[in-house]
Amino acid sequence: MLWDGSNPTDRILKHLAEIAAGRCTITDGTVVAEPDPDMAQVLLGLLVLHEDLSYASSLHGEAEARLRGIADERERLLEDRNRAIEARDQFLAVAAHELRTPIATLTLLVDHLVATITPVATGPSEATAVQQLTLLKRQVERLTALIVQMLDVSLITSGGLQLVPAPVDLREVVGDVLARFDLEIRQRNISVAVDAPHPVAGTWDAARVDQVVTNLLSNALKYGAGRPVEVSVRAEAPHAVVVIRDYGVGIPPDEQDRIFGPFARATTARYHAGLGLGLWIAQQIARASGGRITVESQPGEGSTFSVELPL
Repeated sequence: MLWDGSNPTDRILKHLAEIAAGRCTITDGTVVAEPDPDMAQVLLGLLVLHEDLSYASSLHGEAEARLRGIADERERLLEDRNRAIEARDQFLAVAAHELRTPIATLTLLVDHLVATITPVATGPSEATAVQQLTLLKRQVERLTALIVQMLDVSLITSGGLQLVPAPVDLREVVGDVLARFDLEIRQRNISVAVDAPHPVAGTWDAARVDQVVTNLLSNALKYGAGRPVEVSVRAEAPHAVVVIRDYGVGIPPDEQDRIFGPFARATTARYHAGLGLGLWIAQQIARASGGRITVESQPGEGSTFSVELPL
């Protein structure tokens, strides 16, 4: 019987099986019924290889099907996640906008009451009223800061954070922040040393830089354990640098990178209220400005935060 390659695969395999069994061999294209032990071993190996390849192909097909299913499920979960993030950002934006109006009205009313009562406060009852209004004003300011953070989270996560750079003296920006904290600094009896001998001119978004410095100074006063705080402003080409140092509780080394993440808080901050967004927002603003914020700290020895902005 001639074998010219035109036979179907099953007939070829049948001949291979016969040869492997020693009943026939292939000589010059003709199937001859003469056993050849060596060839039988080779063809038997080919048959085993064929079975292995067939099984491997079947496994490969099943694996591809499972991978396609996993990929489809991953895509679905990713779409669900993106929809959830979008819904969250929309909620934060709407909630923050809706809250700003009543908070602004409340702030004006408290300021008016403080300005009206303080000049005529002569007795104990008036002094108590002034003290209570001062506490109320502080809580209103805290609510305002939380609303601003909610808006910033929405802007940053949606890629909508926009800066409005303009010529500005960084020393003046830091001075304005310190002036706003003057009452709190005096009430806490904290010594704040300022080293800013020269103007530091650059092109930045003054309001956003103010927000960064405000956050860092607020943290220094909050976690400084009542100890002195040092603030310096200088130009170190190619950057302008603001350094705020406290001698308070400090931050463990393994947490110093994590504190710049959203909703992240150091273990030393667990007894203080907050969302854990301030440093993350400040870092995002610094990066959007072409700079960065770094920290050096040791537990019990305080923290040094440095803001670098390109000149």
